[in-house]
Amino acid sequence: MSTLDRNLAEIAARHGVDLACVTPPSRASRLESLRKIIARTDVPYPITPQRQERYLNDFQSGKLFGIGTLSEDMVELENYAEFQDYEKYTYEEHLSWACLVADQQRTKHQFACQEYLKGESIFEIGGTVIPDYYLLNARIYQQTQWQLATVNMIIPAELFFTCHSHRLFPVTTFMRGLEVDYLEEPDIGHDVAGHVATFTIPAVADVMKNHGDARDLIYAERDQKLKAAGDEESARRIRDDAEELLLYAGRIYWFTVEFGLVMQGGQVRDFGAGILSSPGETTYSIESRESNRILIDPSDDHDLLRLATTDYLISEFQKTYFVMSSFDQLKSLTADRILMASKRAMELPHYTWREIVPGDKVIDVGELATSTNEKYLRLMLDMPLDDCLTRAALRNLQLYSKGLSSQQLSAFKIPPAELPQEALEWFRNQDQTPTT
Repeated sequence: MSTLDRNLAEIAARHGVDLACVTPPSRASRLESLRKIIARTDVPYPITPQRQERYLNDFQSGKLFGIGTLSEDMVELENYAEFQDYEKYTYEEHLSWACLVADQQRTKHQFACQEYLKGESIFEIGGTVIPDYYLLNARIYQQTQWQLATVNMIIPAELFFTCHSHRLFPVTTFMRGLEVDYLEEPDIGHDVAGHVATFTIPAVADVMKNHGDARDLIYAERDQKLKAAGDEESARRIRDDAEELLLYAGRIYWFTVEFGLVMQGGQVRDFGAGILSSPGETTYSIESRESNRILIDPSDDHDLLRLATTDYLISEFQKTYFVMSSFDQLKSLTADRILMASKRAMELPHYTWREIVPGDKVIDVGELATSTNEKYLRLMLDMPLDDCLTRAALRNLQLYSKGLSSQQLSAFKIPPAELPQEALEWFRNQDQTPTT
C-alpha cells in the first residue's frame, strides 16, 4: 500500500468510512437509476412523460447539469452559472463527502429535529459518494417542486433570492477538503447535505420561497422609484436602499433557515442547514456554554425585528442562536412581513451576535455574551472588537448622534439601554465620520 493510500485509509478509519464503498457509480448505473426515479408516480409531484423524456435525453446526450428543467421556471445565472461534471470528481473528493456525511449523521441523529431527519431519509442524504445532481434534482422536484441551480461561488443576495422566488435553490459543485468541518463559503457538503432535507419541512420551504417573493417586492418598489429619480445620485441612493433591505431580509433568513433551532419534546433541536452541515457546530449549537440561546417567536413583530436588527459574522460558529417553540411560528413569515421588518430595521439601532438585549426570553446566557453598551465602551477605549460589534457600534453612534425619535424606539419590545453619553461625545469629536 502506497503512502497516499495508507493516509486515505487512516482518514477513512477516523470517520468510520469503509474505503471499499467509496466508489462512484458508473454512468450506465446512474442512467438506470434516473430512469427509475423519474418514472415514479407514488410521489407528491410526478414528472410528466414529456418532461421525463426531455430530462432523460439531456442526461443521455452528455449535457452537464446546470439548472433543473422539470418546470417552466428559469433564472438567468449569467457569470455565476456552473455545471456539475460528475466524472471529474476525484477519489479524494468522494472520500471527503463520505467522511463529512458520516460525521454529520452522528451529530444529526443526536441533535437534529425529527422533521429534518425524515427529510434526509426521503432524499437518501448520506452514502459514500457525491450525489449526481440529475438524480437528486428529480427527487427534490417530485417531493417539493423545488429544483437545483448550480453556481460557481457565493452569489449576490439579489440573485440568491431571485432563485428562491422560482423555487430554484443555488448549489455549488465543489467539495471541501478532507477533514474540513466548517467553511465560510458554501460547498456540496453545505448545499446538499445541509439544505436539501429542509425542503420537506413545509414551513421552512415556504419561508425560503417568501424570501424570494420579498426580493421581488423590494425590487419592484426600487424600479418604480428609479423611474421618478431626477439624477444619478438619487438613483444610486435608491439602489443602495434596495440592497440594504435585502441585507436585513437576509438576517431573518440566516437566523431561521440557516441557523435556526426549534423546541421538540422539551429539548432544543437543530433544523438550520448552516448548523447541520457542520458536525462541529451541530454539537456546539446545543451543548456549548459559549453561545446565547434565545426563545423567539417570528409571528410577533417585535421578535421578527429582533432578527432583522441583529448583525452576525460568518467566519466562526455563531454566538447567539434563536429558538422557536414550533415550526407553526414560521408560517407567519410572509413576504410582506419580511419586507416590513426590513424597512423598520433601516431606521433603527442594531444589535450584535453576542448581546442579550432587553425583552429577550433567554434559555442560556453564553460565556461570550456582552451587554448592549459594551461595544461602545470598547470602541471608545480602543479595546478588541470583532467586525460585527464594530459595525453595529459605529452605525448606532451615527444614529444616536442625529437623534432617535420615541416612535423609532417604540418599534422595540423594550427600547435599548440608554447609550453612554461619554461614548456619544467621543464619537462626535472624531475627525472622520465612520461609515456603516
